[in-house]
Amino acid sequence: MNSPSAYVVDSSVAVKWFADEGGPEQIKADQLLDALGHGECTLKAPELLLFEVANALMMSYKYSGAEVTDSLAFLRKLKIEVKSLNWPTFTRAVQIASNCGATIYDSYFLALAIETDSMLVTADEVFLRKARHWPEIVSLRLLDLNRQTP
Repeated sequence: MNSPSAYVVDSSVAVKWFADEGGPEQIKADQLLDALGHGECTLKAPELLLFEVANALMMSYKYSGAEVTDSLAFLRKLKIEVKSLNWPTFTRAVQIASNCGATIYDSYFLALAIETDSMLVTADEVFLRKARHWPEIVSLRLLDLNRQTP
């Protein structure tokens, strides 16, 4: 039996679980959540995800404080392995950001994927273009949940 695929999810994916925007990316985000629930994959994220999701919901989607709190409670119940700040990962994120001109925030998610032998799933097309040389990143739109990672 194949082991479940291992993914790092960034905030652009996690926000889709709360801000129902419709479209193919919404469907893929929901499928990823279903796959997690069925034990077909594992999800990891740095604790930075929690701050970014809360901020996006409040500032961009105009959620109330109570709605943000409820969303965070839902995230907390998911079986996402939330990783604390790790200095070697942070150093790698700085190197990635320096090499491709991306933010250190976005680069930290990619560094975590690299260091945990996972694939970063993102809906952030700007970051995807900047980080296109790394094989550990995939667009949410192109995510194939039927393909197992090694």
